[in-house]
Amino acid sequence: MIRGLSGTGLGSMHDFRWTLLGLVGSVGLWLAAFSASNPAMPALVGQNMGPEVAELEAYVSAHPEDANALSRLSHAYLDHAAPGLAQAALDRAPLEVRDVPSVGDARARALWELGRAQIALDVQRNVLDACRVADCSYALVGKGRHRERMLAEMVKLGVDDPKSDPSLAFVAYQRSTRQVSLDLR
Repeated sequence: MIRGLSGTGLGSMHDFRWTLLGLVGSVGLWLAAFSASNPAMPALVGQNMGPEVAELEAYVSAHPEDANALSRLSHAYLDHAAPGLAQAALDRAPLEVRDVPSVGDARARALWELGRAQIALDVQRNVLDACRVADCSYALVGKGRHRERMLAEMVKLGVDDPKSDPSLAFVAYQRSTRQVSLDLR
C-alpha cells in the first residue's frame, strides 16, 4: 500500500534516493578535485630512443636554424620507426631550413614511411634538383637517386603506402634496383 509523502512509504524512499544521489555526487566532486590537483606529466618525445635523441631534441629546440642537426634528428626518429615525429620536427623548422637539401631528403624519407609515395617522390625530385646547384654529399645524392627510382616505381604501380601492399612495394623495390651487366666475351 502506498502512503502519502510522509511516514515509511514513498516519501522515505524518495529521501533515500536524494541522500544516495548526494553521496555519489560529493564523491564524484571529491575525485574530480583530487585528480585536478595532480597535473599530467609532460610527454617526453624521445623517451626510450636513447640519450643521443634527447640531446638532439634539446639542441634543435634551442637552435632551430641548424639544418644539419634537424636532419640528424629526423633521421634518428626515422631509424627508431617514428616517421610521424620526424615529420612533426620538419614541419616546425623555419622556412629557410626546410629548403636545405639534407632536410628535404629527410622529409622525403618521412613521407615515404608515412605512406605518401607521390608527395615523397615530388619532394625527392626537388632535393635532387637542388643538389644540382648546391654542394651535396655523394651519399645524399646516391641515396636520393635510389629513393627517387623506388618511389617512381611505386607510383607507377599505384602503391602509395608500402604497408598496404607489401608485395607490390617489393616489386617496385626490385625494379628500382635492377642492374644491367654487359657480357664482354
